[in-house]
Amino acid sequence: MSAISRDDVVRSVFWTTDAEQGREYLASAYGADIRMGTPSSAEAPFRHERRATAGLSLDTVRIPAEARYFLEPVGHLLMTELLSGRQDVECAGSDSRWLPGDVMPAGRPDLPHLTYADHVETRTARMEPELLRDVAGLGEEEPREPMRMSGPQVPPPAAGAAVWHAATRRAWGLFGEDSVAGTPLSRDAAARMVAAVALSMFPNSYTEHDPLASGTGNVGEATVDRAAQYIHDHADRPISLTELAAAAGVSARTLHDGFRHFHDTTPMGYLRRVRLERAHGELQAAEPGSGESVGTIAARWGWDDQGTFSAAYGLAYGIPPTRTLTTAGAPGGEAR
Repeated sequence: MSAISRDDVVRSVFWTTDAEQGREYLASAYGADIRMGTPSSAEAPFRHERRATAGLSLDTVRIPAEARYFLEPVGHLLMTELLSGRQDVECAGSDSRWLPGDVMPAGRPDLPHLTYADHVETRTARMEPELLRDVAGLGEEEPREPMRMSGPQVPPPAAGAAVWHAATRRAWGLFGEDSVAGTPLSRDAAARMVAAVALSMFPNSYTEHDPLASGTGNVGEATVDRAAQYIHDHADRPISLTELAAAAGVSARTLHDGFRHFHDTTPMGYLRRVRLERAHGELQAAEPGSGESVGTIAARWGWDDQGTFSAAYGLAYGIPPTRTLTTAGAPGGEAR
């Protein structure tokens, strides 16, 4: 096994042709009781690769054999996309069969799972409760109970699986060590996107409430200003809604109310606005020949996709960011 830690990402790769070593490693990685059959070929490797950052781990796994594993309720959420092979899952008294392309919870925070896997390759996302709670808009004042999932456990429509596929592939690329756009802010945004997609795919107790519903009381401008100042002071690093609410001394829902009233946006919307302003300032200040590009500046402030950044920038400033960059330092400054 090899493991590398760089910036805020930990990466590891494990492979072996020894079935017992593969079983032991996977049991340790997922806290599961695993039983393994004989691999189809003595040369076929078990392989596990992980790219992990705060709140989110992404794994790709190959099991070249039949396997059975039992997973107790884990607190975090495991969502798995089946790339090849076949899986049968027993959970809450119901059985489901997964085929390639299906996306399902492989480990729920509230119920045990029994899985039968047949020569599978998978991509699995492990999302920690704090990430899920924050993305769902649950503050410290909300009950700290494990997320409960409701409704039958069946694969989502193809469109939902396609969104999951796109979000996890984007995050996987950003978590790679050779990603030019992989900055702490862009990785944080990608982790939040994966969690948001997961929460939207299956009915659950974290999203039964409306995070934008009216809060528990009025909030004054000074309180909102405290949170806004916190954003300005820390915009260059990942910030959670829970952190902002704590800085303001109010609940997450109340803070939503205040930002809606005084800034016509959400706290996280205000954060994106501030980061866009910082990117705008860096584009204006870029020196010719410095090597700065729209892509590197956008990634530094949380946009891993230059097209998305350009659209947001054009809406805010009326011109493409490339024009701001190419006119930086020119006589007369930036053309508007």
